[in-house]
Amino acid sequence: MAQQSKDRQIASQSTLKLVQEWASNNNYKMTLKDIMSISVVLVDYVENGYSKELAERMDKVDKYIETQYKG
Repeated sequence: MAQQSKDRQIASQSTLKLVQEWASNNNYKMTLKDIMSISVVLVDYVENGYSKELAERMDKVDKYIETQYKG
């Protein structure tokens, strides 16, 4: 198993907490898998910055949340 860099570990911990708090504040009872998946996208943003590809991924995340948790 590949080991994460210390910076990625910190970003992962921070984004997991952010996503969990955001979901809780919006009354979304997200699965652990969903929290982890969204966190991965946010860590990619932290590491690589904003891009067209990231915007497309975020659009997919938004659509998924809309259908799974707001519907």
